[in-house]
Amino acid sequence: MLEGIICPACGGSLEEEDLRESLTCKHCKTDLKDRKYLDFLEYLMANALVEDVDFFDEKVYSEDVERLEPEDEEDVDPDDFEKKKDIFSLYETEMEIYKQKAEDEEIKGYEDFEGIEEEWEDFNQSKTKNKNDN
Repeated sequence: MLEGIICPACGGSLEEEDLRESLTCKHCKTDLKDRKYLDFLEYLMANALVEDVDFFDEKVYSEDVERLEPEDEEDVDPDDFEKKKDIFSLYETEMEIYKQKAEDEEIKGYEDFEGIEEEWEDFNQSKTKNKNDN
């Protein structure tokens, strides 16, 4: 049981039992289920003092609900944002042609560099030599 619940309109003391029955102040007869008393209502909801109000109550949260009318929506073409399959298949086709041409003409592509193994061996030996010198 919470103590000191006061009406946000008149400042009169409110009882939990009275709030559970009705969200009307017994002193000033103000309907507290109103948007201008939103903080007060959220306090009551957070402390489980009221059960007939929730975050989907249109009377209280009507301004927070976003409504989109068909004329409010922007004209957006989803194809502008999606990757085109044709572009990728064109790229794949070009790569296949390049690989086939490289095989036919025995051209070394980026996959086959002459001497790459020897360069790695030289590099590894130089690291080993530096460690031995220290």
